[in-house]
Amino acid sequence: NEVWVLTDANGLPAVTTVTIDIKPGSFPNSINPRSKGRIPVAILTTDTFDAGTVDPATVLFGPTGTEVASPVHFALEDVDGDGDIDMILHFNTQATGIQCGDTSASLTGETSSGQAIEGSDSITTVGCK
Repeated sequence: NEVWVLTDANGLPAVTTVTIDIKPGSFPNSINPRSKGRIPVAILTTDTFDAGTVDPATVLFGPTGTEVASPVHFALEDVDGDGDIDMILHFNTQATGIQCGDTSASLTGETSSGQAIEGSDSITTVGCK
């Protein structure tokens, strides 16, 4: 079994952009950087991407998606109510590195076959006075 990984002109793995939803069901995506809670982030299955192929052990989340915040919990469920299975991950807020004034957060990771993924969503920070 050979695994083929698409590469860009520099020989680096091409990255698949995925649709993520920070705090599904709410907008704006308000995050209190001082919170001791968790931030739910959904990776949505689309016509061109199956979120069930993501390896949760490879996923990182934060202001740029390269932070050390790994999920503390994940599940496969239909997050957006469209009839397909999405992945929901939970991250400890304090581990994400999100700071007051940040306006977006990103997620990076890989599928089980090694395809690099990335996605981002808007956030609003609260509790920053």
